[in-house]
Amino acid sequence: MLGARGSAQAGPVEGTDCKGGLFTALRDVEPAAKPASVRFRVAGAWTDPVPVRRTAHGRDDRPGKLSEIVPIPAGADKVDVIAENITLPTIFAPVTAQPFKTPVTTSYAWGFPAVTRSGWGADESLQTWGEPEYSPAQVITVHHTQIPTGQEYDDYRDAVRGVYRFHALPDPDGQGWGDVGYHLMIDPNGVIYSARHPGTDDAPIFKPGADLKPGAEVVTAGHVRGANSGNIGICLIGDFSHTLPSKAALHSLDIVLTRLCSGLGIHPFAQINYVNPVNGITATKPGVSGHGDWQDICGETSCPGDFLHTILPLLTALSQLG
Repeated sequence: MLGARGSAQAGPVEGTDCKGGLFTALRDVEPAAKPASVRFRVAGAWTDPVPVRRTAHGRDDRPGKLSEIVPIPAGADKVDVIAENITLPTIFAPVTAQPFKTPVTTSYAWGFPAVTRSGWGADESLQTWGEPEYSPAQVITVHHTQIPTGQEYDDYRDAVRGVYRFHALPDPDGQGWGDVGYHLMIDPNGVIYSARHPGTDDAPIFKPGADLKPGAEVVTAGHVRGANSGNIGICLIGDFSHTLPSKAALHSLDIVLTRLCSGLGIHPFAQINYVNPVNGITATKPGVSGHGDWQDICGETSCPGDFLHTILPLLTALSQLG
């Protein structure tokens, strides 16, 4: 517990190989807490501090926390917290995914293949969001996980389960949202995953029994804090701050945007007068945007990374060509 600027040792870091999804998460539920940072000791030297900001993701009905998924560098033996006016204990929680051997199952409901939740090994006992809420689809928002290049997986279902656990589990192990904050996730191989549970494992995103047409009701998720109702979240696995997504990932994102925009009647460049039907928040945003375009609502974020954000208009233009 820190009352003034200082640092706290978290002791030896166990299992420091990031491959497979081991991360450290700094969180503090105190609303007035200021941004903090973490650094790691590797071979006797400290890494540059990694900033930890108030999350711009999350459920609309929960306050934002200081929280960040930070990969632990290989060989790290200590982690250091640099924070100011942190009034609650700082907690380090490894986000791990258990081995999974069940065959992949895939849904083709909306014109693109999506690995079902059972197909990527979702532990449904962690799904504690509550009764799902649905609202007519208005806009689409693109994200990245910020898991950096070099943290590749032999099986990216491990990454999906890691994000699921981080989003779903309560403190001290996760964000406490009760489910994945995104509707879809896309890995570097172009594989698409159903994420937020819509009420059935047969098809992602929408209310069970829905047709892909204007006004189709989408299950509320937790990817743009304050503006989630009617907002579809698609997340690419990786960090695209300084590099582009793979061709396979971009191809799959193009397919998803093409199918969803066409079916829902969303023009990606049109300025949509978004209205959150639950909390009344309003905003004028493009039909397809990056998470960073919502900072006036959700708070500061670098998501979906400068490189992905820069090419998003080109990608959405291509999606209009069908």
